[in-house]
Amino acid sequence: MSESAAVLRSDVDDCRRSTPLSLNEVWLRCIVDAVSEFGVRRVVLSGGARASLLCILLDADARMIERVNAVDERSGAFIALGMAKATDEPVAIVTTSGSAVGNLVPALIEAEACHLPLVVLSCDRPRHLRGAGFGQMCDHIGACRAFVRSQLDLPDPIDEPGAIARMKEDVARAVAACVDGPVHVNLPLEGMFDSSEPSPVSTPTREAAACAGAQPKRWDPQGRRKPGAGQTPGEIVARVLARSSRGSGPLRGLIVAGPDPAVAPGAILEMGRATGFPILADASSGVRAGLAGHRHGDALVVNGFDVLAQRSPLAKYPPELIVRLGLAPVSPPVLAYLSAHPAPTIKVARGVCERDYLHPTLDPRDVLVAPSARDLAMLGDALIEHVSGGAPDAVEAGCVTREWRDAWAALAERGRSIRQALVQALPWGEVAAAQEIFATRDFAFVHIGNSLSVRHADILYDNREEAQTCYVSRGVSGIDGTLSTFFGEAIGRGDTGLLVIGDQAFLHDLPALSSAQRLSTPACVCVMHNRGGAIFDFLPVSTAPGFERAIRNPYRIDFDALARGFGLAYAHAKDRLSLRQALAAGRAHAGVTIVEVDVPVHSAVEQLGVLASTLAQPTQMR
Repeated sequence: MSESAAVLRSDVDDCRRSTPLSLNEVWLRCIVDAVSEFGVRRVVLSGGARASLLCILLDADARMIERVNAVDERSGAFIALGMAKATDEPVAIVTTSGSAVGNLVPALIEAEACHLPLVVLSCDRPRHLRGAGFGQMCDHIGACRAFVRSQLDLPDPIDEPGAIARMKEDVARAVAACVDGPVHVNLPLEGMFDSSEPSPVSTPTREAAACAGAQPKRWDPQGRRKPGAGQTPGEIVARVLARSSRGSGPLRGLIVAGPDPAVAPGAILEMGRATGFPILADASSGVRAGLAGHRHGDALVVNGFDVLAQRSPLAKYPPELIVRLGLAPVSPPVLAYLSAHPAPTIKVARGVCERDYLHPTLDPRDVLVAPSARDLAMLGDALIEHVSGGAPDAVEAGCVTREWRDAWAALAERGRSIRQALVQALPWGEVAAAQEIFATRDFAFVHIGNSLSVRHADILYDNREEAQTCYVSRGVSGIDGTLSTFFGEAIGRGDTGLLVIGDQAFLHDLPALSSAQRLSTPACVCVMHNRGGAIFDFLPVSTAPGFERAIRNPYRIDFDALARGFGLAYAHAKDRLSLRQALAAGRAHAGVTIVEVDVPVHSAVEQLGVLASTLAQPTQMR
């Protein structure tokens, strides 16, 4: 350990010493102050020689309420992403020099698509060594450029008061851009062996570093909003309804709540209650949970599969107005319905949206960006006022066509009844297992993995009175980093969590299990073990020669041995009863439990086929 590192280790309570031991330390303390003053309270540290001093400084800083050490930068970045999801606050990621920063790219891709506030602090070798054949050097800026909102490549540390002042302003400006997504600050640092080595630094430079400088911007979740002319809720409603050909009086309105709806589920339920519009809600929107306490008797929340998988006249019955919240829905019947009916649309999103493939005529001015619950209430009030002239909050005012609402309600009830009875009668298999998992209670939150897991949830996750927060990673709909993201959410929340994930996605993120050892709250990981990529069984390519070997890619894995290797609890579920018992044990265990849900290989495609064909029997709209 270097002299500087030893001193810092012995003096962690005094993180603002007036006599830094090196120029690197002077610069890094300014950077730590900048990110802390902005509002960063959580950090993921992936250490290395070049990042050593910054890791020690952040680890010792009392302003950091959560510090996670991740041996693998790729997994660590997804842990940061999960913490940002769970807390809605910025999270910093520290990496060392060389190829380390390239491992952040998968998480940055997802964070950029979902406007999540990550602050990357990549520690680099000095600039003057670039292109000189020195080891552990790569283009940090180029590696991240496509997936960050702001980027800053600092100069090598300079012993000059003016350089300190410029650096402070530049860092504060770059970090503040994370209100709309990830940002990146690259930090070249001197040192032969590591960045903590002592070096001379002048008194004027130390004094400049101690000065507060310009007041930095503070983190504000609502700071993401970018209002422009004509973007108030009332003006959006007036403009959209002016394009409708419906005439006057009540209308066939529909609220579509997709993943990451950008506003709390309670606010969406209240809008549905006030307008009377049916809420076609993805399971991953979170709107199907926590219905108690929101006067949900007047909010009609429907499962799109239950309604639209039926061969009913409703499929040909177009909406006259759509309010779409969040990302694209998961359900193929819902996507088909929206694509077939390009109705005038108001979109609610976490960030600015120029276009939407489901709504080709969308006007970017008709996007309500990162709204508060009050903004959404104002949107509902404006709809009621423009459509019916009634007082806000009065469903009786006639905002919605009653026949339209009743048809959605009747079909939803019929579809739910048929689905529930059929699934209950199924033998043990993937759909039967998924039904048991999504029916379980007492987990404060659930993270639903992509691929088949999120599709199972959209069909089988039923409306429930009790609250449960739902997380997904649908920015680019990948299976990357699912375990790590879940562990980050568990760390950020500190309560009971359930992850539903496929075996391929589990294998994709095994390094995360090293971080799982540090969790002390119940975190149950349900792995659907269907021996490979079962979602490919639904594709036309599944009949091609060589499909099993080249595409589905079956393999053998001992989940029990894997869990024991990382010191984690394990349970094997091979029928409904053992699955219920495993879930109950996972809720009670203080730490991570891996539940292997052992299902027949092709049971997903077989059981979902039975379910879809049964619901598709002709019916009449009531």
